[in-house]
Amino acid sequence: MIVLGQLSLTFAFIFALASAAFLFMGLRWDRKDFQRNGYYAVYGFFLTTVIAAAVLLQAFLKKDFSFAYVASHSDATLSTFYRVASFWAGQEGSFLFWLLVLAIAIIVIAVIDLNRLERLTGGAVAVLAVISAVFAALMVFDTGSNPFLRAEAGTMPFGLNPLLLHPGMVFHPPTLFIGYVGLAVPFAFAVSALLIGRGDKLWVRRSQKWAVFGWLFLSLGIGLGAWWAYVVLSFGGYWAWDPVENTSLVPWLTATALLHSFTLYKARGLFKRWSLGLAVLTFWFTILATWTTRTGLISSVHAFGRNQVLIWILSSFLVVTAVGSIGLIVWRWRAFESHDEVESWLSRDFLYYVTNLLFTLFAVAVAFATVAVPLLFPDRAVGPSTYDVIARPLGVVVLAMIAVCPLLAWRKTDGARLRRTLILPTVTMLLSAPLWLYLGFQSTIWGFIGLLVCGFAFGAVIQFVLRSARRAAGPDRSLWSGLGRAFTGSRPRTAAYIVHLGMVLVVAGLLGSSLYKVEQSTILQVKEGETASINGYTLTYRGMTESAGEQSSTRAVATFDVSKDGTSIGTVGPHTDVYPVSGAAVRAVILGRPFEDLFVVTDEPFDATSKTIALRIVIFPLIRWVWIGSILLCVGAAVSLWPRRQRQEQETRAVEPAEADATV
Repeated sequence: MIVLGQLSLTFAFIFALASAAFLFMGLRWDRKDFQRNGYYAVYGFFLTTVIAAAVLLQAFLKKDFSFAYVASHSDATLSTFYRVASFWAGQEGSFLFWLLVLAIAIIVIAVIDLNRLERLTGGAVAVLAVISAVFAALMVFDTGSNPFLRAEAGTMPFGLNPLLLHPGMVFHPPTLFIGYVGLAVPFAFAVSALLIGRGDKLWVRRSQKWAVFGWLFLSLGIGLGAWWAYVVLSFGGYWAWDPVENTSLVPWLTATALLHSFTLYKARGLFKRWSLGLAVLTFWFTILATWTTRTGLISSVHAFGRNQVLIWILSSFLVVTAVGSIGLIVWRWRAFESHDEVESWLSRDFLYYVTNLLFTLFAVAVAFATVAVPLLFPDRAVGPSTYDVIARPLGVVVLAMIAVCPLLAWRKTDGARLRRTLILPTVTMLLSAPLWLYLGFQSTIWGFIGLLVCGFAFGAVIQFVLRSARRAAGPDRSLWSGLGRAFTGSRPRTAAYIVHLGMVLVVAGLLGSSLYKVEQSTILQVKEGETASINGYTLTYRGMTESAGEQSSTRAVATFDVSKDGTSIGTVGPHTDVYPVSGAAVRAVILGRPFEDLFVVTDEPFDATSKTIALRIVIFPLIRWVWIGSILLCVGAAVSLWPRRQRQEQETRAVEPAEADATV
């Protein structure tokens, strides 16, 4: 089976190259027969990639430890669920999973286009085939990335890292990879449009759904990673500004700007060059994320070891992509002229421009601090405080822009109308102030201002919805009827409501949980009645138990009663899981409340023989708002992707011609 997997991977590389060659020749000479042959080669690439993935998957399911990769990332005690997840737990398998997702994306695009043989789509598939060939080459030519190597005789299964034995880490990597592939498609269509010099809206129409799809899964992946870090890593947080974390955030920022650019490109033919540049930059940042994680040149707790082959291949890919894309944009500069002159700074056009600029600057600043500074200045460390200086003001300003933008008119906004529109957001901002003061959020002025902006943004979302409802209702229907039509009439606009509300909650949660968290570490004697107190909470030790845990582990649990201001509110049990093969891991417990979480963890493993427990207690205000907001971001994107009913869309446009905000 190892030979079958290796052969399948090799043929996948050959088919990807053949497909790219046929499709580029078809694009160059406008030959439909070459394009069709290129699509047939895509079928071969898809089939061989599926075979390679199936071989590796069955090796995990059958516990075939003759595969070196299987022996390195699983053992006989793992459940089926975690054996499947072990597929992408390491570098070799994650590359193969990424290639599989690329193959699925390419086959979907090729099958849809097989009968019409559109020149633009053929060029896009050719670009995706080149990307696929690069990823296949990483595994074929680099033994450190090949999942089909034979284990040496007598190799004992190493097992899965205990920190990865959590649903969050099972789904976090694949959702990121799916997101990266989704964002590769707009890049491919952008390059194809540049190659053929087609500056109309077709490439945006072909790639917008893929951009939303990629943004959805990238949002989901980042959210799952933060949640996993929060409940598993036990460092008392969810985002450490680690280089690998940062480089997954960077393409999300530019993808958000790209979606806003697509809105104006489709609606009014504006932001053409912006859209091209952002499509290229977003894809380039996904490859930079891969480079950061895989080459080992940037120090990170999440990165793999240094690999010289990957350094050369991925670095070359980054350079070729950047130089080639810039060259194409310069070559076709005139073909994508869009007359982006802004009539008034008090307009939605202007704020779209400013918002895009801020998102892009945010991404470039984080990428520079993450990658360029460590390479150029190895002795100069960039810590979390540096990123906070960048992120907090930019995040609040971007939220303010997003809040105001839908309330403005295109081209120019009447001042009197704007004053009326801002009444509700201003009221909600003022009403939120007593809430923040009551919750104790006045100690940090910058954070308090940010939370006031969140209150304003919440009111802006409500105003956005009410304005759409009034327009949808018209003169003959009630506001409630209009509200229903506003939500059901246009899914992209409904998605905008949901996503903007999600952003408000995420930013408020980030501000509350980072600026106002309270932390305390203490060493307790293992003796019933010992207590630890923090901000009105009292934890009282009640004893320790040992039992069988998940995945054949042994679990030691230290039980504490928890009271708040003298009133009992529950029990927590931080614990240590000891796995037979892969070692021990401490597990945090979280007592959730509406406006804050009580996070309890031990700083080191313990068992029934321990005399003391090193306890760490953290209070995270508004942390749950981050998770709720993240869910809303994903729900909003999913709503935008849902198929639309043609008749319903026509009715909505007839009632509401001025609303063109399909931004996610």
